Amino acid sequence: MKAPALLGRLRFDVRGLRPGLGWLRRIRGGAGPRKPLSKPLLGAVALVAVAYAGLGGWLALNADATREAWQASIPSTTVAVAPLPPPPKPEPKVAAPAAPLPTDAAPLPLPGAPAAAVTLVPAPVPGLVEDSRSGPLPRIAQDGRKPWQVYARPFPATDKRPRVAIVMSDLGLSGVTTGNALAKLSPGITLAFLPYAERLDDWVERARTKGHEVMLSVPMEPLNYPRDDPGPNALLTMLGPDRNVERLEWSLGKAVGYVGITSTTGSKFTANPAAMQPVIDALKARGLLLVDARANPKSVAGPLANLAGVPRALGDRIIDRDLSRGAIDDQLRELEELAKTNGAAVGFASPYPTTIERLNLWLTALADRGIALAPVSAVVNIQK
Repeated sequence: MKAPALLGRLRFDVRGLRPGLGWLRRIRGGAGPRKPLSKPLLGAVALVAVAYAGLGGWLALNADATREAWQASIPSTTVAVAPLPPPPKPEPKVAAPAAPLPTDAAPLPLPGAPAAAVTLVPAPVPGLVEDSRSGPLPRIAQDGRKPWQVYARPFPATDKRPRVAIVMSDLGLSGVTTGNALAKLSPGITLAFLPYAERLDDWVERARTKGHEVMLSVPMEPLNYPRDDPGPNALLTMLGPDRNVERLEWSLGKAVGYVGITSTTGSKFTANPAAMQPVIDALKARGLLLVDARANPKSVAGPLANLAGVPRALGDRIIDRDLSRGAIDDQLRELEELAKTNGAAVGFASPYPTTIERLNLWLTALADRGIALAPVSAVVNIQK
């Protein structure tokens, strides 16, 4: 019989220390009468039992000492470990100083467009302003400096490429629309503000801080007046020269730092030589330029300014009369062709989101096509 089976059958008859004899009989196997075990064998079993009992008692009394002795017999080395230093405190991150912004977030640089910053002369410049009951008015300095030259956005005279100027007109009435234009338009685009805008001087300062050249969009009489009313203090053909000059000064006194005036409403007024001539004379006396938007193809504003020696530019296209993307793109392409033919071209636009989107896309490769985006002051008197 195998050892596991044998151990499974062991049973003890605990009567003192004498083991039962039944299991011994089974070990010998077989049936029938069993022979008693010999005395030597019984003595050996008793001796083993006593030895195990003694060993167990000794271990119970000397276990701790035995364990210590056993551990002492194992070679060991004690190494002093210094505590880890505390992790260094992270140094506070110092943000790089941001360039000063007008208040609106600056637009991302346009791909392919020049990113050079242009700084305009802060306004007002001493000697170029006079106080009046209408507010601060521009004037020619005693040394001959003129506001349209001093407040202009710098443009390299050595740049001989055809020039396109874009005038974003009638800004200031809507804070959201005007802020969006300031945030997203290239600084090379000229901005024209209405004199009715609240805090117009703040808008003009913010635009100039960003690098935009600035004009005033003076309200003038349209062909369908009074059904289409350009607003209070608009220049009207029914008024005398003094009254219209007084109204012009009301508009001019609302801000400082602009280079001249334009008008997108004066389709009737700008076609009237008698009404327009006093305005031309006032602009000449104050050193301002004129951009004739040509709201009426029969406008005489440009020719009169040319005869009087007033710096002038002529509007060639309103690029967003049709607000479809394709139509705006077509007008911009026509401006490029006119610039190549005449040396310069001027486009008028309104601050619609679609217009701003198409302008930014158009500007991405304008330089690659050999055309320069220029402020209005850089195209005066060069259009053929």
